[in-house]
This record gives sequence, structure tokens and C-alpha cells, in this order.
Amino acid sequence: MNVSIIYGIAAAIALLLAVGYCTMVKQKENWLLWLYFSVFVANLGYFTLSVSTTLEEALLANRLAYLGCVFLPLFMLVTILKVCKLECRKLWRTILITVSTVTFFIAASQGYLPWYYKEVAFTRMDGAVKLAKVYGPLHVWYFVYLFAYFALMIGVICYATGRKKIATYKQAGLLVVVVFLNIAIWLVEQ
Repeated sequence: MNVSIIYGIAAAIALLLAVGYCTMVKQKENWLLWLYFSVFVANLGYFTLSVSTTLEEALLANRLAYLGCVFLPLFMLVTILKVCKLECRKLWRTILITVSTVTFFIAASQGYLPWYYKEVAFTRMDGAVKLAKVYGPLHVWYFVYLFAYFALMIGVICYATGRKKIATYKQAGLLVVVVFLNIAIWLVEQ
């Protein structure tokens, strides 16, 4: 099956879930809503990348995918904090949002500055577009960023479990499974 079709279906499902959450849930959790739309934006970016016809289109689509991907761990962490009944102080939220925004701008520098990708070329493989990249010096930052967020998520779950903020060990286990599934999905994407 063409990868473009898979990304298109994933984007459509993500949009339907986001719209469904908006229309069917009366008491919405804003961070969860942002999480839904972040998944949609990431999948839309992957889809538009797969159907790009020029390097400029592909880089723009890749930036769109990074917009969703960079903010997804932030929204997931804050959602986990809410589920665990833990408060995220405004200062920490500001720090997390700032770090996420800086990370996005580093990733979005592709094609403009040699920070994230030193070089990037447009190729087609198996009916989809692929960017052939030579990584720049700040590319490793994205891995550090993701690892830190995943570690924070696991740390929050462990802390909340120890403080009896989570109702049952099953709930804690489910949260850990969700985090590890996200790690697995990210590894498969790599």
C-alpha cells in the first residue's frame, strides 16, 4: 500500500477523533484537546510530505510534521499530570512551552540554517517523497528533548503512584503502556 494513503488515513482518523472530542465531550480538558490536534497536525505533515512535488514543499510539510511532533510530548505530559491529579505550576508550564517552542524553531530551521540539517535533498522512493538528510549539530537536541519528556512522563507516573494520587496500579500501568507505545511509535517512525 502506498505510504501516502496510510498517512492520509491516519490524518483523517486523527481529525475525526479531535472533532469527535470537541463535539461529544461536554467538559473538555484543554491539554487533551491540544494533544488530539497535535496528532492531527503531525499526521497531516507526514501526508503532505509524502505527496510533495518539490524540495520547498517537502521542507514546509516536514516543518508542519515537526510542529505536531514537537508539541505532542508537552501536551501528553500535562495531560498525564492532570490524570495523576498533580499540579503543573505556571512557571514550569512556561518553561516547558518555551523549551518546546525553541525545539520547534531548531527543527524548522531546515533549509534555512545548517543547525538541524546541514544538507537536505528531495528523493522519491516507493511512490512517496523522502528527504535525504545530512544532520546538523543541533539534530541530537531533538532526541534529548524527546528522551527528557518521556522520562518526565514515567517519573510523574511513578511519583503519583507513590503518593497514591493514582487510584489503582492498573491505571498507573495503563499510563506507562501509553507512554511506551508512544516511544515505540516514535522508534518505528525513525
